Amino acid sequence: MTSPFAALVQILLPVVPRPVVARVARRYIAGETRDDALSLAARLRAEGYLTTLDMLGEDVSGWDDVLEATRAYAGLIEAVAASDVPRHVSLKPTHFGLKLDPDRAAGTLADLLAVARRRDVEITIDMEDASTTDATLALWPRVRLTWPRVGLVLQARLHRTEADAGVLAAEGATVRLCKGIYKEPASIAWTGRQAIRDAFVRAARALLAGSGSVQFATHDAVLVDRLRSLVAEAGAGPGRVEFQALLGVPVRSLLEDLRAEGWPVRLYVPYGRDWYAYSLRRLRENPDMASAITLSLLRRDRIGTGT
Repeated sequence: MTSPFAALVQILLPVVPRPVVARVARRYIAGETRDDALSLAARLRAEGYLTTLDMLGEDVSGWDDVLEATRAYAGLIEAVAASDVPRHVSLKPTHFGLKLDPDRAAGTLADLLAVARRRDVEITIDMEDASTTDATLALWPRVRLTWPRVGLVLQARLHRTEADAGVLAAEGATVRLCKGIYKEPASIAWTGRQAIRDAFVRAARALLAGSGSVQFATHDAVLVDRLRSLVAEAGAGPGRVEFQALLGVPVRSLLEDLRAEGWPVRLYVPYGRDWYAYSLRRLRENPDMASAITLSLLRRDRIGTGT
């Protein structure tokens, strides 16, 4: 259930001064430039964390925007490959025209993945709101033909996800499993905290039954404990399982515990000029993040998070 404070923050978002949003965004965004992201990723690597870099932007309005995004991402892939940061990049399919024309978007992404293949950079295709789920799932096997090291994200809160996880597990897919930040109707998604946790565990079990890599993206300590037990039962180790988190949410101790146990921990590092829209969108989609943001304003460390 959304707290009264979080609900109030959501109502007041349109009048929150931009500098206040910027103060919040500093914890959750690497900066506006690719160099900002690479610099932060290098520092995180020195601390023992893996990273995936994401250039902010989605729901483009035309193919000129897609072309711009494609060029920028090609540059990001080249820069990642030329640096000493982990070779991993995440992207959103609507940034490449998925809502404009799925077939053309698939072709555009295939061209980009050809660059990733030449430079040996792993790619993860993010999952967006439920209106794009079918198109994103249909996109993945097509672009995988260009570069097999392309993973996909599933959102545990959707009723369909356990079945989708089973299909992807059978295909040996690399899957990042998260709770899902998008607020979806109860007709298609679980809404209670415990129901979402239970759905996450069911989907995780389905993924572990396959042969692909499984990436658990959550900052929920209760859920992480359940996942530890589930992974032990499945006999899966650090070579196949990793834990992931978003940059910024204050869960450093949890992440350090996971690292101490030998698990790889990867931080999702977004950057770009669209930080303001991104920050507002995330708050509107999940006003419960308001409590985490309030705490974050009182802390100095940037490591942490989860979806």
